[in-house]
Amino acid sequence: MSLKSNFIYSSILTVSKYLFPLIVYPYVSRTLGLSNIGIVNFIDNLVNYFVYLSMMGIATIGVREIAAVRERREQLSKTFSSLLSLTFISTLMAIAILWIAMYTIPALIPHQDLLYVGLVKLVFNLFLMEWFFMGMEDFKYITNRSILVKCVYVLCVFLFVRETSDYKIYYALTVGTVIANALVNIVYIRKFVRFNLHGIHLEAFYKPFLIMGVYVLLTNVYTSLNPVWLGFVTNTDEVGYFTTATKLHIIIMSFLLSFANILFPRVSHLLAEGKQQEFWEKINTAFDAIFLFAFPTICFMLVAGPDLLHLVVGDGFEGSYLPFRIITPLVLIIGVEQILVIQILMANHSDATVLRNSFVGAIVALIANMLLTAPFGAEGSALVWVMAECVIMILSTIAIYKKFRYVPPYKRLLAYCLSYCPLLLCSVIIYSWLDDTYAVVLSIAVLTLAYAAINEIAVLKNQVVHQILQSIRAKTAK
Repeated sequence: MSLKSNFIYSSILTVSKYLFPLIVYPYVSRTLGLSNIGIVNFIDNLVNYFVYLSMMGIATIGVREIAAVRERREQLSKTFSSLLSLTFISTLMAIAILWIAMYTIPALIPHQDLLYVGLVKLVFNLFLMEWFFMGMEDFKYITNRSILVKCVYVLCVFLFVRETSDYKIYYALTVGTVIANALVNIVYIRKFVRFNLHGIHLEAFYKPFLIMGVYVLLTNVYTSLNPVWLGFVTNTDEVGYFTTATKLHIIIMSFLLSFANILFPRVSHLLAEGKQQEFWEKINTAFDAIFLFAFPTICFMLVAGPDLLHLVVGDGFEGSYLPFRIITPLVLIIGVEQILVIQILMANHSDATVLRNSFVGAIVALIANMLLTAPFGAEGSALVWVMAECVIMILSTIAIYKKFRYVPPYKRLLAYCLSYCPLLLCSVIIYSWLDDTYAVVLSIAVLTLAYAAINEIAVLKNQVVHQILQSIRAKTAK
């Protein structure tokens, strides 16, 4: 399947992962209320951290290793069996630790019923095996299956979540999507491989599996663990503010993650075939794609973001507005970081460098959490997230220059910053003139789209835009 087709399917997949919850979130937030939303998010983020522990580095290592052997059927089954065996071992460890935590940590004891549901999520997450299908670049299957399951999920939420006390049902339905996807994958994967204990070679994969696993755990110190930390040192209302602020941003950043997900197996394959020049051409294109998406988005979200958030979740979540604006630059920061870490360092097997950088970022996040979260609540957690991601991005830039003598296009980044300043200024003026929430969101959205189109084509001459325009002209000419 072509890179363009993969990007389309992966974009649909990644956006649907967050868009479907966004469809139900306005209803759920109004039905369950701030406190119960906070409880569910507190428990789910804690469980997610144990999911990361159970998966370790499989999300990256699995894609990379499967992509490298996908055309050799026998080796493919051996690699799959080895990776799944490693994941099974780490999943057992994660289940044991979470089980102990449920009965020994006082703050978790009142929520044991939800944590039992979380344990089910932990078990079935082992059989999702999305890393295999991504390595095979079978994005069409992943997308179709995922959307079907999520449509059923949305219907069930509207049917069964009716009262404030239904937050447990809501969490059970959310976990149900993991179960359904896993069951379908168990059947479908037999088309490609067979699990066989006789062919496993754990020694070939356990080191990068552990290294990338530690990386995942460290980077999630300031994403999934932030709401958990908030729940321990403040209250579930602050958790509700923070998770509500981040939900819309995560949907936006899912576009960036979808691009990284489909490009990673492709650049890994290029490196395996020794095509260095084509590899760096893909990297430069990736930066232009990130800049194209990030800057208009940031300008819009900085100004009109809180109004958009209010339209989504309604009243009672005003404490989410400032954290929402604080984390807005992450659209660009994480986009650049995804290219540096995943497309360059990980694709070149620089796993130790990635681990070292993430360790420093995690230390910064832990210190910042201790200093900022308790006194500033959700705003403090938002600052922690931004600080940690900036550290990772800077350290990755330095490491890439030392190893490859490659300098990311930061001069072009500066040109983008300057060229979008007029848009930001005009958006602020419109925001000060208009009082109606709908008018603010619509007016600034139209302005942003029009300005970005002209700016990208005529001023910045973004190569991705010009490639798209050339493709459209070629199809029109036919």
